[in-house]
Amino acid sequence: MLLPLLMALPLLACGDSTGGVGEICGDEGCGSGLSCRRDFPGTFCAQDCTEEGAGGGCPEDTLCTRQLDSLMCSPVCDSSSDCRESYACNGVSNTNLKACQVKL
Repeated sequence: MLLPLLMALPLLACGDSTGGVGEICGDEGCGSGLSCRRDFPGTFCAQDCTEEGAGGGCPEDTLCTRQLDSLMCSPVCDSSSDCRESYACNGVSNTNLKACQVKL
């Protein structure tokens, strides 16, 4: 499960002018259905979710986790090196997985 994720991470860093979940808001903002959270370090393309630890409603390779004041989908990670600067790879409640979250 982790190998496909690790292979996909470099692809997430590239792309067009719109960002996917957890990416920097691109020139055109974020992808379809996502909002740009400019209050996050370096901006953050966000998708809301309703149950921490659940993947339902979140895109593949993301997980519902608490980010500051909201529940939102965040990229799954193995270590902080998988996350953007100013984000850490932390365990997510109700699961044995980790996700990139804003460093507090």
